[in-house]
Amino acid sequence: MLLPDPSYPCNRHFVAVLGATAKLLACGPEQRFQLTAHQLIAHWTEKTRGVLIASPSNPTGTTIAWAELQAIQQEVIKRNGFLMVDEIYQSLSYEQTLTHRLKSALSLPEADQNVVVLNSFSKYFNMTGWRLGWMVLPPAMLPNIEKLAQNLFICPSALAQQAALACFRPDTLAIYEARRLQFEQRRNYLLPALASLGFKIPVTPDGAFYIYADTRALGPSSETVANHLLENAKVCIVPGKDFGFAAPEQYVRFSYATSLARLEEAVERMRRVL
Repeated sequence: MLLPDPSYPCNRHFVAVLGATAKLLACGPEQRFQLTAHQLIAHWTEKTRGVLIASPSNPTGTTIAWAELQAIQQEVIKRNGFLMVDEIYQSLSYEQTLTHRLKSALSLPEADQNVVVLNSFSKYFNMTGWRLGWMVLPPAMLPNIEKLAQNLFICPSALAQQAALACFRPDTLAIYEARRLQFEQRRNYLLPALASLGFKIPVTPDGAFYIYADTRALGPSSETVANHLLENAKVCIVPGKDFGFAAPEQYVRFSYATSLARLEEAVERMRRVL
């Protein structure tokens, strides 16, 4: 399986638990930390079966350009593989309007032939801990997925299913949209605030609730900077080594899944220490 580097660390372990090998491909800021069709062409071998990407991504908060996603899918089709897209953060995107939403990979041509989409109630719907999600996949894959479901979990609890249904009521969706705008407000506060502290943001995140920041102006490594802030400012950020092997010593991940007041306090604590 081909994966971008950096990426959510569990993804490569999900691949490994199935007896496959995750091949991480370095994706720098010049490509928005996202995989490209050119990389796929260069690294696909006779052993390659598919591609796993996330848009928006954890840890970078970046989405993959639609034209690039189309190109990747076409190259995967040529090689009789499959494209798995993690869209767990998709509804938490900020460069959008009510009439221009981020497209799902399900909108790709021939998506029913080779595209698998993963999603969850955890992020946009704030249901982390309910362990509830969904998957849309080609009909040919359904029998094997049914076998896994039957043996691993059978079905979500009735309580979780009822809670999920309540998410789609108009009054509930209005609450979630207000919360999405709060996430955007937090991002818009943090970007200049972090820059004023000496962090460099090479790519403006347009989704999720993460900022992937370059720390080279602040210390010898991202881990050193993260440990220094944890010990002296009591602010927790995550060094890049948790997310892959492509220049991890340069980057840290900030999460803004907390209140604006707490983020403001964190920035002031870091300012005093730095």
